[in-house]
Amino acid sequence: MTAVIAAARRQTSWTQALELAAVAELSRRRHDQESGLAAQGMGQLQINAIVVDEVSLALTLTGTAAAGWVCLAEQLADDLPVTAAALVTGRIDLKRAQIIADALRGVERAVATEVETAVADDAPGLTAARLRPRVKRAIRAADPQAFEQRRRAARDERRLELWDNATGTSDLAIRNITTGDGHAIYNRINAAAQALKTDGDPRPIDHIRADLTLALLRGLPLPEAIRDLLTGGIDPAPGQADREPAPTRAGDDDGADLLDAMDRQITQALAGITEEHLRDLLTQARLDGRLDGLALLITQATQAMADGLQRLRDSWCQSTGNDPDRHGHDGYRPPAGMRRLIERRHRTCVFPTCNARSTRCDLDHTRPYDKGGATCRCNLAPLCRRHHKLKQHRRWRLFQLWPGLLIWITPTGTWHIITPDLRE
Repeated sequence: MTAVIAAARRQTSWTQALELAAVAELSRRRHDQESGLAAQGMGQLQINAIVVDEVSLALTLTGTAAAGWVCLAEQLADDLPVTAAALVTGRIDLKRAQIIADALRGVERAVATEVETAVADDAPGLTAARLRPRVKRAIRAADPQAFEQRRRAARDERRLELWDNATGTSDLAIRNITTGDGHAIYNRINAAAQALKTDGDPRPIDHIRADLTLALLRGLPLPEAIRDLLTGGIDPAPGQADREPAPTRAGDDDGADLLDAMDRQITQALAGITEEHLRDLLTQARLDGRLDGLALLITQATQAMADGLQRLRDSWCQSTGNDPDRHGHDGYRPPAGMRRLIERRHRTCVFPTCNARSTRCDLDHTRPYDKGGATCRCNLAPLCRRHHKLKQHRRWRLFQLWPGLLIWITPTGTWHIITPDLRE
């Protein structure tokens, strides 16, 4: 049975290596395709962002996770052939490959090759905890000056980070502080926590360390923080008790609630019809061998659906709006009430994997205002600045078939349908 387990792990490593190689090839092709635009002023950072967004959609990853995946794929393909080969053959798994790649990111090619060669034989037999210091020693031995420069560069990127977890909790971390500072802070908190444990605190030591750290970060001096823990623990700060944020309500007007419900039913029905139609087109394109032109085919079909719904969409918006004699708002900037409606309809940026809150996004005209796009709930959607720029790229398309029903089309012709229900 252990042989089966090991074989499954090798198979997994090979599959992940194949995925990373495909990501690297996608990145290479996109950079080749955009090379003309780069000469016209589109920088490499913008092209990289486009690649990241495409991978984000393909793998349903956040932008941050997709960026890390693209970076690893490019690094293995371009700079770390020994590590890439070890992953393909299953001699190392993905975690070990990431450890090596993270440690060698930014290192000169010659040094990276020397380090790869030095750790290649040991890596398969080392746990992740043992591999990290092994790679670190190899880098320092290969080029002590470069090692020190990278340490200083990392120090310049020190920061405080916060993540929200699916469990309703959060993680807080200080990144890239000096090793000495990190150990000193931990040792001081750990010593106090161990003393509390010795004095009879029944909680696990990890809980004591976490509660003590929280008390110190809230501004309590260490003696007072210890005293508070001894007398019953740290209570949440006033007004900060653990609870779910109250949902944003459309208002108490029953008519507005009814309109929202009707809009949702219509968008869900149209979304289903649209998905079925586009899947039929994809199936036929495969049968006809026309996948090279899939992006154009899907774009044309979606445009035709948008055009076919235009009169009905405009009539619906006009009859359910504040002024039955006018479609939308006369000016470019939507009134406050319209903005609130759209921010309630889409709580985040309408790019499928983006979590930027709509209240911090641009309220974008899906069809540009200067090209006849209305300032109306059927033509407005929240886009963060990054995805606002992506929408303007010539290879990406965004349509709004119905108020709140949007369709993204990628350069490869894949589509992603957004509805209010899916975004809330």
